[in-house]
This record gives sequence, structure tokens and C-alpha cells, in this order.
Amino acid sequence: MASLTLRDIPNEVMETIKLLSKRERRSLNKEFIVVVERGLRTSMDDAGHMAAKQHIPRNLQNDLWKDLCGKWKDVRSTKEIVSDIRDQRTLGREVRL
Repeated sequence: MASLTLRDIPNEVMETIKLLSKRERRSLNKEFIVVVERGLRTSMDDAGHMAAKQHIPRNLQNDLWKDLCGKWKDVRSTKEIVSDIRDQRTLGREVRL
């Protein structure tokens, strides 16, 4: 995987990334990657360059989910699994705007 060193990051940008990373419970490095990936997707969609979009590496999490597809073994029905998932959900963490 490639590495990149960023310099001269505007203070406002850095503070925003810090807030996002804290809120999302990600490292600064991971948060920068997430923000760049979102920006690239938006830019590619806005510009209509679908072919160039194929050159963006797929998200690791998506790859992990794809590896699990069809391999999960469970004795419960789909309806029971969905019900269990919904029952275990929380309201989420408090957000201050």
C-alpha cells in the first residue's frame, strides 16, 4: 500500500478532520483516507467519468463482506436473524451539533 506525507494542511481542515476522527472513532490517518475516498467518488460521479472510477481501489471492508457472503452458517431463519439484529441495535452515541 502506498504512503503519502501531507504538509501545509490548513488549520481549519486539520481541526475538522480531528473532530470527524474523534466522532467516528477512527485514527486521523483512516479519517483522511475516508474523506479522500468520498471526495473521489463524488468527483467521479459529478464529472461522469465512470471508467476512471474503476481505478479507485475497493474498500477493504467491502472485500471482507464479499468473502463472507454465502459462507455464514446459522440454524435460524432469515426472519429470526433480522429480528435478532434489530433487537440488538442501540440508539447510537450522542451527537452535539
